[in-house]
Amino acid sequence: MDFKDILNRNIEKEFVSLGNNAEEELLIDINRYPSIIITGETGSGKSILLDQIILQLINKYTSLELGIIPIDTSGVELNYYKESSYTLFNAINDEEKSIVALTRVLREVERRKDLLKEQGVTTVKEYNKVATSKLPLLLVAIDDDKLLLRNPDMEKLLSGIISQLTGLNILFVLATSDVHNKFFERDNNTLASILISFDYTNSLESKKANIEGAQDLAIGEFLARKDEKVTKYRNYEFDDNIIFEVLSK
Repeated sequence: MDFKDILNRNIEKEFVSLGNNAEEELLIDINRYPSIIITGETGSGKSILLDQIILQLINKYTSLELGIIPIDTSGVELNYYKESSYTLFNAINDEEKSIVALTRVLREVERRKDLLKEQGVTTVKEYNKVATSKLPLLLVAIDDDKLLLRNPDMEKLLSGIISQLTGLNILFVLATSDVHNKFFERDNNTLASILISFDYTNSLESKKANIEGAQDLAIGEFLARKDEKVTKYRNYEFDDNIIFEVLSK
């Protein structure tokens, strides 16, 4: 299926499609699944999936309803969104800014929890029904080329964010080629609502992939762990020109 077909459908704002197979589509409610970790070798398709998540949300939300924090240590994959009206704070090709950005996100997590407590509600959806100032969806989109996760402060910062996202109208998506970092070895990946693996090569190192069997995948295929069930899917067909088409709307 072509990704344009996904963009042209009329589905609820809270849902994004991550891929499909012959039997089903991987359609997720971001309120129920607020964190996605995508791992894989360079060129396997993980950055394309990250783009597809971002573009689906931009296609459905206005810049008042959605704020994006793009974090990209390579300075390449998320550069398209650097000047977007949706972007609140970008950390493109700047590791120090990445830490600043994630620290801000953690503070926003804590701020939103306090606001919900003050209103006596448990989710931002409930909060927005009674508050005069609405809390927009915040998308934290990270594309890391092994630099970020190897920072000694990162494990605590990332796990602190991921573990508190339920009901806060924040979607956290991390795409990384650092598949075997201690961040994953210490089971922090189990905090993620959805874990996706594009680890398709047959090298000895990739046999330690986060999901068993991922090393046998073809390029563009991935395994997704959702609700403890692991299923194989494929990326949608994608052309970079779609990025410019969506951003120019």
